[in-house]
Amino acid sequence: MRVFTSLLVLLATARICAAAVQQAPVYVANQNPFVQIYGLPKAEAGFCLPRGGWDVAFLYYVSNNAFSDDTGSGETMVWDGETAQYTLKVRYGLFDRLELGVDVPFVQHSGGYLDSMIREFHTFFGFPNDRQDEFEKNRINYDVNSNGTTYRMSEPHSGPGDIRFTAGLPLLQASASSRRSLALRSVLKLPTGDSDYLLGSGSTDLAVGLAYSDYELLDSINTALTLNLGVLYMGDGDVLRDIQKHAAGYGGLSAGWLVFQWLELKLQLDVHTAMYDSDLVQLGSSVQLLAGGTVHGPGDVVVDFGISEQVITDATPDVGFYLMIAHAL
Repeated sequence: MRVFTSLLVLLATARICAAAVQQAPVYVANQNPFVQIYGLPKAEAGFCLPRGGWDVAFLYYVSNNAFSDDTGSGETMVWDGETAQYTLKVRYGLFDRLELGVDVPFVQHSGGYLDSMIREFHTFFGFPNDRQDEFEKNRINYDVNSNGTTYRMSEPHSGPGDIRFTAGLPLLQASASSRRSLALRSVLKLPTGDSDYLLGSGSTDLAVGLAYSDYELLDSINTALTLNLGVLYMGDGDVLRDIQKHAAGYGGLSAGWLVFQWLELKLQLDVHTAMYDSDLVQLGSSVQLLAGGTVHGPGDVVVDFGISEQVITDATPDVGFYLMIAHAL
């Protein structure tokens, strides 16, 4: 009886404190090696930091790939390896209506370490390993041929990626009478990474979009919704230049269920249109599912963790794992 009473108290506390916890979407985007080089925005909340507010985070995201494709019309692709990103994310409320930020990434392409774990996972649950068995374990081989436009990489490479500068302008701010917020967000990506090794694209990219957060629609079940929608413009890059497109649309929908005041469970769907003019599905439109959780710790420390999975097409990695530690100052 005492345990049951304690559980009721915890649930009631979570319900009372739901409004006090700022819930944000998963800060992860498609890590396809030929997509992550561009300035594709990661999902952000519809609210911006107040004047003088800081948000500092460190993100680790590693994804595993094992694909091969042949369109039969002069286009072939082998995509076998792992990509990891280590990103320092900083946001600052410069004025009441202007948030500025920067992302400083370090990118690593290698044979990785997840192959054996993925195969054992598939075997344990009775899933086939046909795709994984096509490739040697922990090797890297990126080989694209699209009607004469080629890219090949068979050795691991790592280094600084393309730096991103962000800006957020609140258009609708949450208040005592409304717990909905809307922000205009933009990303400017500069070509600071080495495009020869997929550490960057060699182009300057600009993305502009809207981020909307709603704490009211599903308030009865302690669930916050976030919607992101926008357009990415890509300059002339160095990677697969002849088939590169210069514009792509992106969007995403995130739901965060606040189970307790310290624990939130998340489910997110991110999409973007093709960035290349190719029949290879790995270079086409993407739908990616993310599932995980957020632990709200003491002292405004937040820990995000979870997994990403491909949905519908092979344009996203087979599987990925992310961990982010953030601190609001």
